Amino acid sequence: MIYLVDNTIDGQGPSPRELKASLLRMMPVQEIMIEPLRSVSLERVNELSPSHIILSGQSHPWDMYSEQDLAGVFSVIRNARIPILGVCGGHQQLAIALGGTVGLMERLQPGEGYKGAKRERGFLPVETDQQGLFADLPSELTVWHSHCDEVKELPDEFRRTAWNESCDIQAMQHRERPVFGVQFHPELYDEAHPLGRRILEKFLSL
Repeated sequence: MIYLVDNTIDGQGPSPRELKASLLRMMPVQEIMIEPLRSVSLERVNELSPSHIILSGQSHPWDMYSEQDLAGVFSVIRNARIPILGVCGGHQQLAIALGGTVGLMERLQPGEGYKGAKRERGFLPVETDQQGLFADLPSELTVWHSHCDEVKELPDEFRRTAWNESCDIQAMQHRERPVFGVQFHPELYDEAHPLGRRILEKFLSL
């Protein structure tokens, strides 16, 4: 069973639904459990005993999430010993939980939250180190992006595994645990840009 953490506030963002739909296309018989952020705890994960955990993108800037909202999933990130993949906001969430830093890519105009912020959106290339989730894939991948925030500084015990000109940390991997973050959306692949599926398949094969 795959445990999918819904990082949106009140279901306002599409990321969890898009992830589930993509996973079901890949593996129609796979059980996928989605639970909202506030319901997540280490005890719950231990009770369900999933094979993998995926952290979805978020719906709002991180400063709109309370410490109480994030406490359960932070405990899971820090303590669970099964494979974890953070996607977009989930990638940033891994960094926040483990001591990295996250912030806007750039503010182009005055405003609050994401208003006036630079956004990376569309099918765009990233360079990879061809290791971990990117093993046996081309060094340059074209994948879907939609984000204003980025990981500014890696957490301890992580290494950078992908990058591009607009975002220096497009992906990261823990040096010892099976914990991975990707700033882009591998679930939003198509016939012309199929490699996101390969990335998900590699994660689920761990």
